[in-house]
Amino acid sequence: MKIVAVQKTSLIDYPDNISSILFLSRCNFRCPYCHNKDLVLDRLPKIDEEVIIDDLKMRKKYIDGVVITGGEPTLYSDLIDLIRKIKEIPL
Repeated sequence: MKIVAVQKTSLIDYPDNISSILFLSRCNFRCPYCHNKDLVLDRLPKIDEEVIIDDLKMRKKYIDGVVITGGEPTLYSDLIDLIRKIKEIPL
């Protein structure tokens, strides 16, 4: 799993809620209108997953959920493991 960017606070991506957004690299499409080309082409360095989980735990009182986007997150076989780790945090 390659998480390449985090937006700590969003009021847009989870309607009527405050969320954090995790951006994963890789995509099996090459859409000409893509606004995340750096993610798709896998040009960005990886952020350690445990650092992100620790940050979410520290901010759990201030967010209602986590949005996972990309690229195409479902290309990762360990996506379910990441979701389980996030769900263990009482948001």
